[in-house]
Formats: sequence, structure tokens, C-alpha cells
Amino acid sequence: MLQKYSGAGNKFIMLNNLDGKYKDHRNTVLDLIAKDSEPDGVIFVERSSVADFKMNYFNKDGTGDALCGNGLRCTVKYIWDNDLSDKEHLKIEAVSEIYSCSKADEGQISVSFPPPVKVKTNFKLKVHFQEWWELLNWSYVDCGSPHIVVFIDEIEKPVVKNLDEVNIAEWGRNIRMHKDLMPEGANVNFVKVLSKDKGELEVRSYERGVEGETLACGTGAISSAIIFYILRSQVKPIKILTKSGEYLTVDLDIKDKKFT
Repeated sequence: MLQKYSGAGNKFIMLNNLDGKYKDHRNTVLDLIAKDSEPDGVIFVERSSVADFKMNYFNKDGTGDALCGNGLRCTVKYIWDNDLSDKEHLKIEAVSEIYSCSKADEGQISVSFPPPVKVKTNFKLKVHFQEWWELLNWSYVDCGSPHIVVFIDEIEKPVVKNLDEVNIAEWGRNIRMHKDLMPEGANVNFVKVLSKDKGELEVRSYERGVEGETLACGTGAISSAIIFYILRSQVKPIKILTKSGEYLTVDLDIKDKKFT
């Protein structure tokens, strides 16, 4: 049975595929999105030989082999809501990794991520913003999916004071499709620091595969939190205000100056 779930505004169609009846994932996704374009993607909940379940996530454009942090949380909630497991701690396989998921305070769901695969900070990227070519300061994080993080107070032309001034459709796509990031491209996160001392950020995210802005992005929140911690303020946990108005909380485990 088709159900819809939302993780902080990140919207998904959930499909029970434990019996393997959905074999043509891509065309199933394209057919569903053709009827309802609102969801950001489709999640097939499947059997796993290495974990309790597998999250097989496809973007709305039909591309698969994708990771989604909010999708993991929705997958766990879907499993519990439909009595597919009574375990309070679940191991979910996604894109060849296993993620530990558990119940947190006030009905929230926590997902543990491995350390980022790659982090690069303070690099320059020449990007076309409106009529200007901007030499943009950016950082890169791969926490299972690739992300660019841009602090809006470092954008010089035009000067940007608030996230609602970001032309995310144009700027996000220009960065996401930048030749230096090809062939896979990257998701793009524009970040405003709300409180350096308290570790509070506001983030807008442009996601590849959706090819537009989403109301929240889990891996984007993680990437933004990591870069904030490295470059701006070593406080944690870090609260992320998403476009939907809901918060995601990112905590960081650090040992010997390394993310664990």
C-alpha cells in the first residue's frame, strides 16, 4: 500500500517491497511522480541480508543509488507504524552502508552516520550569480552523498543578508552543475548562522535528482553542521532550521580531532 511520509518537510512515497513485487524501480518512480509531483522521491522498503531492512531510495527523476538522511528516519517510522518490526533499535542498509536508527526524545528518530568520506574547506569556485561572475568561497562534504556548503555572509556580489534573498533555483543549479563538480555534481546548501555561540543555523538546500529546493535535507544538515563546526564555532549539538520551519539536530562525535 502506498503511503506518504515527511521528514522535516522532506516528502516521500513509501512502498513495501519486502516481497520483491516492485522490480522496475525507476519506471515505478516515474509513474508515481507523474501522478503526484509533490514528493521528493520514493522509498522502497526491502529485505536485507546484512541488516534488519534495506532502504532503496530513488529521487523523483528516477535516479537511484541515493542516500537520504530524512528518508532513513521516515523508513524507520514506516516500519514501526506498519508493525514490520517491534525492535526499538534498527539497522537499515542504504547504499552499501548500515545505519543504526533508534527512538529519541519526544517521538523523534535518531540516525547514526559514519564519519564523512571527504571534507574540503575554503575552496574557490567561479559561479554565475545574476549578471556577476562570483568567485565563491565554498566547502565540500561527502557524508554518503556530496554536498557544497556556502555561508551567505561570504557572498560578495550581490550582498546577501537573509536566505530569502538567495535565488536558489538559479544559484543552486549553477553550483550543482558546475564543471568542476562533474560528472556526479553535488547538492548545494546555503547557510545563515543564526547563533555562533549556541550553534544554530538556518539552511536552504538545492538537491540533485529533485533538481530544485527541498523543504529539508538530512545529509545537507549534517554537512552544514560539520563545516560550521570546523570553520565557525566548535559547539555541539547544532540545530538546523530548515525551509519547512522544522528543526533537525546534528550531534558530532569527535575523538583525537577526528569525526567518528
